[in-house]
Amino acid sequence: MSSPVKSLECALAEQRFEPVYLFYGNEPGPVKESLAKIRKAVLEPGMESFNHERFAGRELEGMGPVIGACSQLPFMASRRLVELHDPEMVGKGKGDAAKASQSALVDYLKDPAPTTVLVLVSAGIDGRSKIVSATKKVGFVAKFEAIRRDRDAVDFIAQVARDRGVTLDHGAAEQLVLRVGTGQSALLAALDRASLHAGEGAGITTADVVAVCGHTRDAVIFDLTDAVGLGQRDKALSVLAHLFTETSAGEIGQANQALSMLIRQLRLVFTAKAAGGNPARIGQVAGVPPFVAKKLAAQARGFDEARLRRAYAGLARLDKDLKGGAFSVTKSPYLALQRWILDVCDAMPRVAPRT
Repeated sequence: MSSPVKSLECALAEQRFEPVYLFYGNEPGPVKESLAKIRKAVLEPGMESFNHERFAGRELEGMGPVIGACSQLPFMASRRLVELHDPEMVGKGKGDAAKASQSALVDYLKDPAPTTVLVLVSAGIDGRSKIVSATKKVGFVAKFEAIRRDRDAVDFIAQVARDRGVTLDHGAAEQLVLRVGTGQSALLAALDRASLHAGEGAGITTADVVAVCGHTRDAVIFDLTDAVGLGQRDKALSVLAHLFTETSAGEIGQANQALSMLIRQLRLVFTAKAAGGNPARIGQVAGVPPFVAKKLAAQARGFDEARLRRAYAGLARLDKDLKGGAFSVTKSPYLALQRWILDVCDAMPRVAPRT
């Protein structure tokens, strides 16, 4: 499968710069890698402090400072670099101020400054938003999210290794996916660890992967969905805390990763139920290894249909609220996920219907 990071790298190597780049999705690893490549290619050595500005959308009341920075001429260099993280949250994401800010950014994107490279980064922007649509017309847009199928994840990490000039045998690539999952961020980090273990210039083997990459792929998520399915609220809350501790993104990024993984997992549990709980059939339909299919079959038995539907609907609402900038969720997504666990585990007080 093709890699957005690779196509970006090729363009930058040829000094082909777009006026605007947008990286979004719930995978901070490839976003960070793409940002690093742009900074290295755009900023001229020694002039970085004069020609590089960064803004956090959540801290801005309006788009004025960003557009002002983009409009400045580069100092003793050919280009400036301006970064805006969470552009959809400028003006706090809702109301007239937010609408005016997004409108101002879209207007700028129609005629961007020729000597400025503007990079927009977001974990929760809606792919159908005007900002995304406007960027596609003038620049480069890449969405980074967890890969759904194991075989696609194997192809992805094998391609990354080739792009880096690292030899990764097929067995090692499969072992990486089996151990850390299909998330691009987790795969990139695991590839780095395996490469260091193999040593400079040496090919990465299955033994290298086994030596430095634990079974983190499904261990935490299976533990969480197992606990939720069985109504074990204390264990589920403990696993959630571990899940957040083990990630390196900010709380919004952590929540996006957790939601993506949980939604994917519950989809697989739905698939397992539809397959009658037969591991062989589950493996065939879901495209997962036999040991994962067996765990999914066990999970499907732990959920009744009502609890499973309630859990999935709750995650869908959280995902929508997080991407839409709902204050109750974005203020503390960790607490929102805790509430989801308590609700699905029947630990929330119920309001009796009015008579």
